Amino acid sequence: MMKLSSMNRSLRVNLTNVVTAPNFWISVLLLFGVLFAEIAEGAFSLPWRMASQFEFGDAYYFNIALHFGYYIYAAPLACAFAASGAFVSDSEAGFYRLRLMKSGRKEYQYGLFLGTTIGGGLALMAGVLLFAGACTLIYGPYIPATDMTVLNAWLPVLRGQTGNWNYMIVSALLAFMFGMVWSGVGLTISIFSPNRYVSYLAPFIICFCSVLALPTELHPLEMLVQMNWVSFTFLKLIAYQAILYIVVMAWFRYVFERRIIHGQG
Repeated sequence: MMKLSSMNRSLRVNLTNVVTAPNFWISVLLLFGVLFAEIAEGAFSLPWRMASQFEFGDAYYFNIALHFGYYIYAAPLACAFAASGAFVSDSEAGFYRLRLMKSGRKEYQYGLFLGTTIGGGLALMAGVLLFAGACTLIYGPYIPATDMTVLNAWLPVLRGQTGNWNYMIVSALLAFMFGMVWSGVGLTISIFSPNRYVSYLAPFIICFCSVLALPTELHPLEMLVQMNWVSFTFLKLIAYQAILYIVVMAWFRYVFERRIIHGQG
């Protein structure tokens, strides 16, 4: 049975290492820059706080940036760059053997995986929330926010006086879950190949290969921006992400046990 205190300590150490590293903040700013680039021309050519009964508000421009820019390409790269090299850093510094002995085998594995993936998710969420704040500062809210979509799945989130921020916060939470899954993929790849650049690029490559291989309704990018609404529900989306996360965790544990603990190729 795992010692929760040892696992929690390992989790805190790994999460702290991720969020205090320069890569994390570079990833946050990278994602913010990619999103802001989609509204930069309009933002700097029009008076700020332009939202009125004749204009669209912050949620509308936030939605445009998510759907029509390079967000989907930047997200798997950003979360991997922020966190997926955690084991490579431990390995290069020679710390992972000491932490294995101090924390215990399972405790170290779970702490490494959870700390790394939470850090990757936080990088994406922070970038999205920073952009949401910029949209609100520049454009201001426009109530109702339902002007941005006619898709029924989002209407419960959009209704009410805080519909604009409800939409942006939910989008940030979806980015957090996406970042957890794909930074975990990068971490697992780093066990196969202890090269940080491979761990940064692998999630991007695997993510977009899966887009080509899987049916439309199962595309992992649906976790970020929802293009296929035929059978979409928020419950299904969250369940799908949870299943992917558990599968990646199981894959990580198998690879770690085989290659690191037992030293097999």
